[in-house]
Formats: sequence, C-alpha cells, structure tokens
Amino acid sequence: MFIQPKYNLNSNRPSGGEALIRWNHPVKGMLSPDKFIKKKKKNGFITKLDYFVWEQVCKLLHTWIDKGINPAPISVNVSRANLYNPDIVQVIDDLVKKYEIPHNLFQIEITESAYIDNPQMVIVFSQKLRYLGYTVLMDDFGSGYSSLSILKTMPIDVLKIDIRFFEETEKNARGAN
Repeated sequence: MFIQPKYNLNSNRPSGGEALIRWNHPVKGMLSPDKFIKKKKKNGFITKLDYFVWEQVCKLLHTWIDKGINPAPISVNVSRANLYNPDIVQVIDDLVKKYEIPHNLFQIEITESAYIDNPQMVIVFSQKLRYLGYTVLMDDFGSGYSSLSILKTMPIDVLKIDIRFFEETEKNARGAN
C-alpha cells in the first residue's frame, strides 16, 4: 500500500492522501494495478485486497493518532465486487471502529463506472456511509459516459475528475472552456 498525497490548491500544502496498491514483484519490480488487478477481479480476490488496504489505512491512522500526530484524511477505494456485499457498510464501519479512527479521517471512493452499472445500489451505499459520518468521493468522473445529472442524484461530498477528461483541451477550444 502506498499513500498518494492530495494537495490543497489554495495553500499548495498536503491535505490528505489516497491509499493505492502496488505489487513489488521479485523480478519485474514495482507493478501498478493495471498489471495485476484484472486477475484479482476474476478470481474474487479483489474483495480481500480491498479489505487489506482498508485495514492498513486504519492501522496507519491509529498509529499516527497514538503518536500524537494529527493526521489528514486518507481515502480508500471500494471495488464494485464489494458494493454487492449487502453488509459492506457494516464491514467498513466495524473496521474503523476496531481501530478507533474518527470517521472523517477514513474516506470512501467509488468510481463513476460503478454508479453507471448500478446507480441505486451505489446511492444507497453512499447514503448509509454519509449518515454514519463518512466522506464519500466519486472517483474517475469524466472517464466514461459522464453526465452532470449523476451529480444531481449521487450523494457525494467530493468529485474527483479523471485526468482523461482534460486531455487535448489545449487543441479543442470548446473542451478548454
């Protein structure tokens, strides 16, 4: 697990992070998720990988708090496979409670594509988390069939726009606007 920093654009200072997974392969070196996640999704291991990352984030936040460090929030991804678990909100909440982490420090990211696949399920999931005090982020907005109408119905706190949304804007005046 690696923490990718998030920066506040106004202060240009770190304001949190996102937990990302990498595989330190003994021969190939550091591999990004696109090199190994597809296999994890096919064999169902992705749900265990999610939980591993969530627990590592909870342990890290707990350690920082114990040392008197005032940590910034860290966001974690929730795979589509985990969204189909009817107990997933309870699983997340139990883990956060186990490590005595304030809910505002453990943020949840859901991809736009998960919303497109099953909007009602994602809406209910997000509503439950927000009710418990978690911050919900929509990740990869603009990577697929984005629509601003999603933003009207999706109970999210933060919108993360996919970098591909901004590609070639310098060549396309309408896109730049």
